[in-house]
Amino acid sequence: MIQITKLEQKIFFISDLHLPLRPSGVGHAPQLEDKVLDWLAYIKPQAQALFLLGDIFDFWFEYKHLVPKGAIRFQAKLWEFYKAQIPVYFFLGNHDGWSIDYLTQECGVQLFREPASITIANKRFLVGHGDTFHSTMHYTMLRTLYHSAWFQSFVRALPPDWVYNRVYRYLTKKKYTKPSFFQEKDRIFHYCKDKIEPFNHHEFYIFGHTHCPYIKALNHSSSYCNLGDWISHDTYACFDGVALSLLKF
Repeated sequence: MIQITKLEQKIFFISDLHLPLRPSGVGHAPQLEDKVLDWLAYIKPQAQALFLLGDIFDFWFEYKHLVPKGAIRFQAKLWEFYKAQIPVYFFLGNHDGWSIDYLTQECGVQLFREPASITIANKRFLVGHGDTFHSTMHYTMLRTLYHSAWFQSFVRALPPDWVYNRVYRYLTKKKYTKPSFFQEKDRIFHYCKDKIEPFNHHEFYIFGHTHCPYIKALNHSSSYCNLGDWISHDTYACFDGVALSLLKF
């Protein structure tokens, strides 16, 4: 379990960057990556730890000898955090769940595949991406297939350029829009409120996935925060040892 006993700097949380693939021959400017790099440069002098709560990449699949093309400057910045002894904890989302060990070996990032309880300055947090909380039966079945060893072996047997070309075409057609649902319909919020907090108290619950940024009290001593995204909102959370703030860059 992650424990940060003495807080001397701030703790930062971010999710749902959806950094895009950049295949050869595609000349679009990495504007989103530039913005994220500016944010990382801004927080680095005041950061004690950085939590990446899933869907940092729009797609990520590691082969034995290959990794996705793109976001290389972002990866280099993560290495700078590691060299500066600022730990980076990456809780994988549904878009980057096929990460294996490349980011750990090359960038010093610590990977987590499930939500986890952590302790920061004697306060308990439950953090993760959130896609597995109170999900539909259909999504659960697809996720089980997606993470099965035989399906991943099948994908690895396909030509990498063919796989990434199909994924890139699909993602470029997919449109991310601002979420229109009300907070009351947030499945993750209600799962934390009804299924976890009554039996396992945490002061803070921090998740992503829904792309809808907000902070709301679960009860008199617990708060829920959804981090939003960097497609429409450019939001992140910061914990200073006392309060958790949802901020916009």
